Formats: sequence, C-alpha cells, structure tokens
Amino acid sequence: MDNLEKKNKVKIDIFRHGEARYRQEEVPIEEADDLTEEGIEKVKKNAELIAESIKPDEEVAIWSSPTGRTLHTAKIIEEVLSKKNIPLREGGIRVFKELGEVKKLSWDVFASLVFGGEIECGGKKFFIDKNKTNPKNLNPREYFINDEAHKIPQAVKDELPEEYLQTIQQLEKYGEATQRIIRALERLEKLKDKNYRVIITTHEALTCFLANIFSQERTGLEPGEFISLEAKEGKLIVNSIGEEKTLEEKDVVSEFNKFKNKKP
Repeated sequence: MDNLEKKNKVKIDIFRHGEARYRQEEVPIEEADDLTEEGIEKVKKNAELIAESIKPDEEVAIWSSPTGRTLHTAKIIEEVLSKKNIPLREGGIRVFKELGEVKKLSWDVFASLVFGGEIECGGKKFFIDKNKTNPKNLNPREYFINDEAHKIPQAVKDELPEEYLQTIQQLEKYGEATQRIIRALERLEKLKDKNYRVIITTHEALTCFLANIFSQERTGLEPGEFISLEAKEGKLIVNSIGEEKTLEEKDVVSEFNKFKNKKP
C-alpha cells in the first residue's frame, strides 16, 4: 500500500540572478560572464545553502533564463554542486525563454517614466516630467508591479512622441510576466513520485509575486537571493527565502488565480 501512496516530493529553488554589470543580453552559455565579484560571492554562498539541503536520492536540474547574468548565476550554482558531487540530470543547465526578462522592456524608457529627465527615443530628445508619469513617486519595482506604465492618463500621453508611447504600450504587464513563472511551476508540481529538485535562475520581475506570498512586506528578491517552494498535498507552497522560514502554507497557484480574478 505504501508504494501506491507515494507523494510528490518536488522542490524548487528560484534564484534572482546575482548583482550584474548588465553588459550582456541573450548569449550562449559558454559566453555568460556578467556578474560582479560581489554578485559571484553571494550566489556561491546561497548555492552552498541549497547544496547542504539536497538529499542523496534527489534528482537535481538547473533551469535558466537565456541572459548572460542568469546563465552566469546558473553556472556558479552548477560549479558549487559539482564540488559537492551532486550531479545534474538532463545533461546540465537547460535554457528556457519563458524564464526571461520582462518582454519588450526598454530600460531607458522605463527609467524615464519612473525618474523623469531627458531621454532620446526615435531620434528625438525630449524631457519627461516624473510628476506626470510617476505622481505616486514609486520605485521601479513598485511601478512595474502596479502596471503604472499602462495607466498614464491620456492627457499626459498626448504630450509624448508616438514612438515613445508605442514602446510603453508594448511593455509586458506584471501579471503576464508572473504567469510565465507560474506556468513553469505548475508543470513541475504535476510531476509524481519523484524526489526532484529544480533550481531556476531568473529575473527580479518573475520573483515579485512569489516573494509577496511569502510575506506581504516583500515585493521581490534582491540580487543573488533565492526563494524555496515545495509540492505538498496537491499544493505548491512557498517555504523560505534563504534561511528565513514561513509557517503559513499558501498555495502559489491558488493565490495567483485570486490575483487574476481581482484584476479589472
């Protein structure tokens, strides 16, 4: 009977990439070398924490976004595991575009909405008044989470160049970016009868929702931090951020469905 009642033992650790120079976008894994020295050391330290928690019977995989900073993070984690004689299944690090950065993100344009100032777009230089585009004085993370770029009043839009507006309108929304990581997690949650550990290296935007489930005081992960989840009794639970634990077992998928239903 016990063999018929095996439980799903999937565990997932999601890293925000380490502090980076942001000089690389999508690159082949062998060319990934974008983290600062401080970023490398923090990823190593946290990878050691994960390695210590891996049981001998766990099958381990690393999934990564295709950018230089996330691939470099994944390579460092792989090196730490290798030194601990922890092999990877699936032939090494696997790359998935759905784990990538916010789609259609132009940092210069996004930053100008948040902070204001002069910007050049479409061959034109012009000034952005942050009191109009960011009247709540939100930081970049809060601005993205609240989808403020898509809530700019029409009267303000009328003052802005068309190419600049098009870039804003194409920016992926917070819920859309979050849904990409949720879909990946749902696939993993459905794996049955496996002691399976997946380590994911991705971007700040894809960690915000999960961190907020862990604690309402959290709006995301800092560079090099990781959040741990576990499939448990038909739910996908957020357990910890680094060594900080939670006792409140909230199902990630259910919480995301509530979020979607609340959106206008």
